[in-house]
Amino acid sequence: MPRIAIIGAGIAGATLAHRLTASGFTVDLFEKSRGTGGRLASTRLGQFSADLGAPYLDGCSSEFERFLNGFIEMGVVETWSTTGSDFSLTQHHPIDYKVGVGRNSLFTRELLKGATLHTETRIGVVWSDKQGVLIRDDQGELIDYFDAVVVAAPAPQAVPLLETSPRFAHRAEQAATSANWVALFQLDQRPSRLEGVSVIDGEHPDFYRIIVESDKPGRDGVLIRVEMREYWSESHIDDDRELLLQTIQEMLSDWLGESLDPTASKIHRWLYSRTLQSAQLTEPLWDAELSIGACGDWINEPGLEGAWKSANELADVIIDSFNAAGTLA
Repeated sequence: MPRIAIIGAGIAGATLAHRLTASGFTVDLFEKSRGTGGRLASTRLGQFSADLGAPYLDGCSSEFERFLNGFIEMGVVETWSTTGSDFSLTQHHPIDYKVGVGRNSLFTRELLKGATLHTETRIGVVWSDKQGVLIRDDQGELIDYFDAVVVAAPAPQAVPLLETSPRFAHRAEQAATSANWVALFQLDQRPSRLEGVSVIDGEHPDFYRIIVESDKPGRDGVLIRVEMREYWSESHIDDDRELLLQTIQEMLSDWLGESLDPTASKIHRWLYSRTLQSAQLTEPLWDAELSIGACGDWINEPGLEGAWKSANELADVIIDSFNAAGTLA
């Protein structure tokens, strides 16, 4: 069976692993973080879980909807029926989102069943030669040779890993991404201004979105998530984390009209939170001669569904390529 290495355990890498293992490939997946999910990552705050990356599994197409519905039947994804509002809190409206059962990162864990996952492994080099495609860690140590390697990392992280294919690296350089600070606050009591509403977004000078994480199905406690806007995040990109956490807490208190005294809190910086402009490619990035490819939301369509589509399109090409070569049993 062909052995494939995938770099990145976000939705793109996990989807590609899911497709390839189902088609008979042996898949090793390398993730620099301690867990899976990438920008679907989750975390613990006190005794509760929260989604630190994308707060829900959003998409528009009927194909993506059918894909998620299959995981609802498996008990991995569920529908969150709740109430949303803009920041004026004057117009509430019902909304439905898909979320991972327990936390969103468990959804990617399910996709990775059948693959071998290597966490806390930062890849520094991908190179194709006569023996196959090698990968080295960020210290230069050889990890192994593979029949093919796919880079499923955000565009800025993909650029150096695609050095062996300058055309692919150039494409990754064309994608534009944004940074994002996310803060989590565990409270003893729900703020009165958030009664009856779980998701607040829309026009605000500093906040991008506020979510009552604990309102998601099966979640407990009172846990508030605050996402800051791109320009705010960029202007504070290298600021002290503890000072930023205190600043965001004070801003949230001012907006809520009451002082907050969190029992636990956490802040996270996403350097590549969103793809603002993709490379606008019409074909998957796959070089059959080098046996190197790339997938992600920077390839053609930004967002979670864009990453999923990119992985599926690349999976089709890789499967066809190895079938044509007669190496896939």
